[in-house]
Amino acid sequence: MQKKAMLSGMQDLKFVSFNDSDSTNPLLKFLMVIFISCFFFIIQDLLKMYFVIVTVFLYLNYAKFPHNVAKTRYRALIVFSLAIFLVQILFVNKGEILFYLIPKVQGFGPFIPIYEGGVYQGFLLAGRLWGVILTSWVFVNSTNPFEYAQSLTKIGVPYRFAYTLSLALRFIPVLENEAKLVQNAQQARGLNISPSNFKGIINLLRYTFIPLIASTLNRIRDITISMDGRAFGYYTNRSYTKNIPFKIQDWMKLVLIALILMCFTLI
Repeated sequence: MQKKAMLSGMQDLKFVSFNDSDSTNPLLKFLMVIFISCFFFIIQDLLKMYFVIVTVFLYLNYAKFPHNVAKTRYRALIVFSLAIFLVQILFVNKGEILFYLIPKVQGFGPFIPIYEGGVYQGFLLAGRLWGVILTSWVFVNSTNPFEYAQSLTKIGVPYRFAYTLSLALRFIPVLENEAKLVQNAQQARGLNISPSNFKGIINLLRYTFIPLIASTLNRIRDITISMDGRAFGYYTNRSYTKNIPFKIQDWMKLVLIALILMCFTLI
């Protein structure tokens, strides 16, 4: 049983392959993500913000990443951003009134005014959400988690914590694939788990999340047994088969992105 769990854990670690053509240091990639995310929270010009968002979106969808972003994730992001937009335009009362949702008809109304500040705030917060999420998807899809863990250990992070973070990142595509398998199995049994209606949402929560949690716990158990069998954490330091240096080209990319974002913010 223990040998089977060790083999299963080893297979889980090799489940996802990553494209090694991008040799940028993962830690510097993470710094780029921080810079771009800070840009989205600092910038107030909607045109500049959405120009960067479109650029990141095109790069995410047309770059040769080993894993594509599922359409369901875009659907959830659209719904959540629309909810944020609606809340802002309904409850932010700043600026001039643009129009009324319920116009004046035969002496009745008008009601629910839509202010200019609410529309601006809605686009601003929705843009920040899209920018940060898309940038994080680029980082997750283009970064090998184990190389990211190794780069963290080089700056003094204990490899136990670094490996925990890399394992969480590595399991994102695994869990997405597992959720798809569970949904296909439930649909083959004739269950309506489409989130297009209330019943479908309830069935999705009941018949997809619970089996997914059980499957995830089984994978965690197998990987834990595999790590124990390899004496993970016994030594203070560990060695790596691949060296990930901090190259001058990586620093130049980081500085170039920082300068571009600074120019967008100041101009």
